[in-house]
Amino acid sequence: MSAMGTTSKSERAARSAITDASAAAKTAAKTAKNLPKKLAAGLEEYIDEARDAADVSKKKLRRKPRKVTRQAERALQRLERAVAKAVAAADRKARLRAEARRAAQEAESSAARAAAEAAEAKALKKAARRAEAAAARAELDAHAADEALAAELAAPADTGAPQPTDDDADLSALTVVQLRERARSAGRTGYSRLTKAQLIELLS
Repeated sequence: MSAMGTTSKSERAARSAITDASAAAKTAAKTAKNLPKKLAAGLEEYIDEARDAADVSKKKLRRKPRKVTRQAERALQRLERAVAKAVAAADRKARLRAEARRAAQEAESSAARAAAEAAEAKALKKAARRAEAAAARAELDAHAADEALAAELAAPADTGAPQPTDDDADLSALTVVQLRERARSAGRTGYSRLTKAQLIELLS
């Protein structure tokens, strides 16, 4: 036991230990406010332990300074480890959330790109169908034009001269006398002085 009015080395160590434990408890309480509720709740036990270790009567401090020191140091170490784990867990959780948000954004961007590409592909497919239909129509038009040209080339040329009919051929075989007889029978007049060609034209 220390003498009256003096403080032993063990007491000074105990006072330092309980001061550190008390300060750590206050710091941990502030840290817990910034942590998720579940993690903050997990620190309460260690904060209370550090506070209890720091709440030592003067009598106990004088009588059992080494025990006070051990309890305070143990509570401090446990609290520091618990705080470190909680902070690491919170950081990991925040990192995972950030990664999840980035993944969601990337997925949304990918979906938007896929939708745009699908729309573009649909438009290209539609344009291709229109082009195919236009090509088919053009081919049909070209075929019809070829047939029309072939028919035109196969048709006999029009010389402008009247083609002889069967009647004309029959009249050509007749004599002038026979032609005049036909003209008379047909009631024509002025045929007596016409030539054979004129008679044929008259009777045609």
